[in-house]
Amino acid sequence: MGKIYSGNGWILKVHGNEHPPIHAHLLHPNGKATIAINGDIQNAGVPSKIVKEAKDWVVSHPDELLTEWHKMNNPQQR
Repeated sequence: MGKIYSGNGWILKVHGNEHPPIHAHLLHPNGKATIAINGDIQNAGVPSKIVKEAKDWVVSHPDELLTEWHKMNNPQQR
């Protein structure tokens, strides 16, 4: 898994062999969420304040997410 950012007690990662849309996985002790590059969210237990922080990062750093997405989802680049 490609770690792209860690905040205060949370981590954003990109998994390999993923489905569209391009998204990051938010990992937190209270749950997990996915945040798409367009800002769409699917949340399972992560506090809303943390989701907002992670979403703000994702939408303000699309190039970093895209770079890691293409790396993790193209086996020739791993």
